[in-house]
Amino acid sequence: MSLSFGDKFVGFFYSKFGKSGSLILKMLPGIASKLDAAMIRIYPEAYAATVAGLTLITATICIPLTLLFYFFTGNLLSFILLAVPLIVILLGAFYPYSQASSIASVFESEVPYAATYLAVMATGGVPPYTSLRRLSKSKLMPNLAKVASIAHVKVDATGEDPVSAIEDMVKNIKSKEFKDLLLGYVSTLRSGGDVVHFLIRKTEMVFQSKIASMKIVGERLGMVMETYAAAIMMILLALYIIFIISRALPSEYFYFPAEEFVVFSYLIMPLMAGMFIYLADITQPKYPLMDKRPFKAFLLGMPIGITFFILFVIPLYAEPLRYVVPFNFTSDLIVRLRMLMGLERGYEATITICLGFLVLFAPGALAWEKYGKENVSIINGLTRFLRDLTETRKTGMSPEKCIRILSDRDYGGFSKHLKLMSRQIGWGASLKKIYEDFEKRVHGWLARAGMFVLIDSIDVGGGAPETLDTLTTFMEDLQEVEREKRAALKPLMLVPYMTAIMLVIIIVILVVFMRSLLQIARMYISVSEFVHMFLPPVVIIAMISGFVAGKISDGTVAAGFKHAMIMAVITLISVWLSGTTSIQMITMPT
Repeated sequence: MSLSFGDKFVGFFYSKFGKSGSLILKMLPGIASKLDAAMIRIYPEAYAATVAGLTLITATICIPLTLLFYFFTGNLLSFILLAVPLIVILLGAFYPYSQASSIASVFESEVPYAATYLAVMATGGVPPYTSLRRLSKSKLMPNLAKVASIAHVKVDATGEDPVSAIEDMVKNIKSKEFKDLLLGYVSTLRSGGDVVHFLIRKTEMVFQSKIASMKIVGERLGMVMETYAAAIMMILLALYIIFIISRALPSEYFYFPAEEFVVFSYLIMPLMAGMFIYLADITQPKYPLMDKRPFKAFLLGMPIGITFFILFVIPLYAEPLRYVVPFNFTSDLIVRLRMLMGLERGYEATITICLGFLVLFAPGALAWEKYGKENVSIINGLTRFLRDLTETRKTGMSPEKCIRILSDRDYGGFSKHLKLMSRQIGWGASLKKIYEDFEKRVHGWLARAGMFVLIDSIDVGGGAPETLDTLTTFMEDLQEVEREKRAALKPLMLVPYMTAIMLVIIIVILVVFMRSLLQIARMYISVSEFVHMFLPPVVIIAMISGFVAGKISDGTVAAGFKHAMIMAVITLISVWLSGTTSIQMITMPT
C-alpha cells in the first residue's frame, strides 16, 4: 500500500529533524496525550519533528530576509519577520490542545442526540448495542462513531459479549453524562431492571442538565465579553493617547515611533481582538457539522472585494498612484464623498475601508441571512411535524401513510422536503434512500439528526406510537435547549457593538480636542495625518467585533458576515457624526 502525501510529509521531517522533535517533546510532554485525545493518528515524536522542521525552515528563510530588508530600508518594521518562526512553533504546539478541546465540545453536543437515539430505539425493542453499532457506521455523529466502533470491533474480532464491550468502550468516552448513561444501562440490564424506563429517564436528565448548562455558558461568555471590552478599549485608548502626546510634545526622553504604533494598532490589536473569537468558540457548545454555504458565497464574492480594495484603498496609502489611471478616478470619488459628508481631510481611508468591507462581506451576509433562516425554519417545522405524526400514528395508520397525509400541511421550511418524502414513499423508495436524499438537500445538523432518528425509529424500530411519542418529546426538549442558548447569548451581542462605536467616537473627539488644545499653546498638529493613521485600525477592530457578535449570537463565524456589514455601516455613521459634531462642539477660545 502506497503512502499518502501527508504520511510522506511527516516521514520526511521525522527522518531529518527527529532529534529536534525529541527536544520539543521534552519541553511540552503533554502533546502526546493531546494528540490521542484529539484523535490525531500521528506518532508524537513524528509530529514534534514536523513542527521543529517547519520552524527551522521558516527561521532559515526569515532571518536573512530580515537582515536584507533592514540593510536596504533601515526600517525597524523589518524585524517583524523574526516573529514568524515563533508563531509556527506556537501554532504547532497549540494545535493538538485546540483540537482536543474542540472534539470534547462537539462530543458534548452529540450526547443529547445519541441518548435520544438509544432511548427511542429501545422503546421499539432495539437493544442499545445494536443502536451503537448503527451509530458507528453513521457520519452524523463522527466522534461518537469512532468510540462506538471500538465496541463493534471487539465483539466481531474477539467474540466479546456486547455488554462487556460497552463497558470497555466507556473508558474512551470523555462525556460524564453519556458514560453514566451506558454504565447505568449495563447495571440495569444485569440486575434485571426496566432498561427502557431507565434510558428514557436518564435521557430526560441529560436534557435538564443541558438546559441548566446554557446559563453557565452565558455567564462565561459574559465574562469573556467584559474582558474583551475592557482590554480592547483601555489598551487602544492608552496607545493612542501616548502616541498623540509623543507627537505633539516631542522630546529626547519621550518618543513613540510611528513604526511601532503601526505594528501595535494595525497588527497586534486586531490579533488580540481576533483571539476573543477563539475564546468564544471554546466556551460555546458546537455541532459536528456547520452550513458551509455562507463561506462559499463569501469566497465567490472575494475577488470583487479584493478588486475594490486595490482600486480604492491602495491609492490612499501610495501617493504616486493617485495620479495614475484608473486610481486617479477612484481617489477623486472618495474625496467627493468625504466632502459630501462634511468631513475634513484625512477621513478618506476610513470611509473607503468601511465601504470595502461592505462589498467584501455582502455575499456571505446575504447567504447567511437566507440559509440561516431556512435552517431554523426547517428544524421548527420538523418538530411540529413530529408531534402531528405521533398523534396521527395513534389512529393505527402506518407511519408511511401518516407521512403522506401530513404532507399537505404547512410546516414552514420543512414542507417542501416533506412533500418530496411523500412522493418518494409513493414511488416505493426505501427509507434509507429517503434519508440520504434529505441529507443532501438539508445542511443543518440539527434537522439531519432529527430526521436520522425518525427514519431509524420507523425502519428498525417499527415506528410504534410510543416510540414516536418519545422521539417527539425529546425533539421538543432539544428545541428548548436551543431556545435557552439563544436567550442566554443574545444580550451579550451588544457588547462588541458598543465597544466599536465608543472607540470610534472617543478617538475622533480625542484628536479634535488635542488639536484645539494645542492651538492655545501655539503648537500645530496635522489632524488629517492623525485621522488617516488612527481610524483605519479602529475600523478593522470594529469588523472583528462584528464576527465576535456573530459567533456569540448564533454560535458560528458565518453569522459574523452579517454583523460585520452592520458594523461597517454603524462605524461609517459614527465617524460621520463624531467627525462633524465634534468640530462644532469642541472649540477652544483663542
